Amino acid sequence: MNMERNIGEELDALKADYNAFKAQVKQQERLNERFFKAARHRSAQAVNKGIRNRMIVDVLTLPTIWIICITTHWPLLFGVLVSLWTITDLAATIWINRKLGMDHLLDGDTRTVTHTIASYRRFYRRAQAISIIPCIAMITYIFVELLTRINDSANRDLIIAIGIAYTIIAVSITWGQYRRHTKACDDLLNEFEE
Repeated sequence: MNMERNIGEELDALKADYNAFKAQVKQQERLNERFFKAARHRSAQAVNKGIRNRMIVDVLTLPTIWIICITTHWPLLFGVLVSLWTITDLAATIWINRKLGMDHLLDGDTRTVTHTIASYRRFYRRAQAISIIPCIAMITYIFVELLTRINDSANRDLIIAIGIAYTIIAVSITWGQYRRHTKACDDLLNEFEE
């Protein structure tokens, strides 16, 4: 009888230890889930911030280009072409944002989220590649227009030097933004693939 009681007490103690261990595991799982959810949320915010910034730049470009064209007497055709490029980029960004549901990115299951992120990353890379052509055309046009307006050779050299410097700075900034944005997409994908 004493032996049965000892075995019963040991079983109760083991059961209590097991239940305590199970509770600790559940608490750790909840903490891990909160941690991963927070990490995914930060990465998703970085991606959404990149999308939002792109749309803001597009919206701000429209009035800016027209102010520049009107105040400096640039040909209106230049303003129209830059505006078309900007409107196209804005429309494409809004369309892909809505199509993929980027505002509700983390609401889906893992497979849906990873597919959405991969699709958006592909769109972003293609959009950047496509925008290189109008960007080069715009920079070339600006150089040609400025050089035709100035006859003095000293000013020409200065314009060329400033133009090259600003082009290098613009390319560096754009490349940095591209790298940060694709890294945010990759980080988010890695969060879901682990």
